[in-house]
Amino acid sequence: MTDLTRTPGLSYVSWNDWVAMGQQRSAVGCLAEWLETSPRPVQSVLVSSQGTDIEQEVVPGILACCPDVSVGALANGVLTVTSGASVLALFPEEKVAEAMVDAVDPTSADLCITLWPGFDDLEMWLQAHGAVQLPSGMPADQSYVERVPAVVRVALPHAGEVMDQASGLKHGRGKDQIVQTLQLLHDNGYRYEPQDLELYAYRLGYRQRDVRQIRDYVQRIRQGRRIVTGANRLRTNILDMWIAEAESLNG
Repeated sequence: MTDLTRTPGLSYVSWNDWVAMGQQRSAVGCLAEWLETSPRPVQSVLVSSQGTDIEQEVVPGILACCPDVSVGALANGVLTVTSGASVLALFPEEKVAEAMVDAVDPTSADLCITLWPGFDDLEMWLQAHGAVQLPSGMPADQSYVERVPAVVRVALPHAGEVMDQASGLKHGRGKDQIVQTLQLLHDNGYRYEPQDLELYAYRLGYRQRDVRQIRDYVQRIRQGRRIVTGANRLRTNILDMWIAEAESLNG
């Protein structure tokens, strides 16, 4: 007998695909199949406290297909995911979604999120970690990694090492380090698509607020606008060190 159990991981359904499924396959069937093939002993559907119309339409159908699935509150999303359950998060509000992606380990979580329109940062986080896009079943394209120059890929994690968890990249040492890093790379001709850099930052574990800050810094640097920072935190030979490390990565 064929084993239909899938491996744990990240999946998502965008709003446009959700609407399109009315013409090809039901959202209930798609999400119930994701839960039915769960590799985890516990499965949970998380819903908002507002109880949106779409949740009221979909949840009974999911429970009819998967009667052993529990229903919980999205506010408990982080705890439920980190407890080891397979979690279907139905249209999380922005704050809840941000809390989940900032706290959940994408390499071990079994999580499927349905997305409201305009949740671009959340969708980027999912794509950065190769999430499967339902209903196609295809993992998100990871070619952005190779499009980011190797020297930039080496430099970006070092900037995150000095980040203050309280202020992130908006103030203090974290801001100094990332701005000076991005400026040095720009001044030395390293070019990339901003979205590719943001995806790579998510892959490294940067939080949503910090990726948004990186987006702002990149835009301002490209426009030639001054960004006030403290004393230079970069070693005088840091670019040579990044280049050497990048060469070793390329073998």
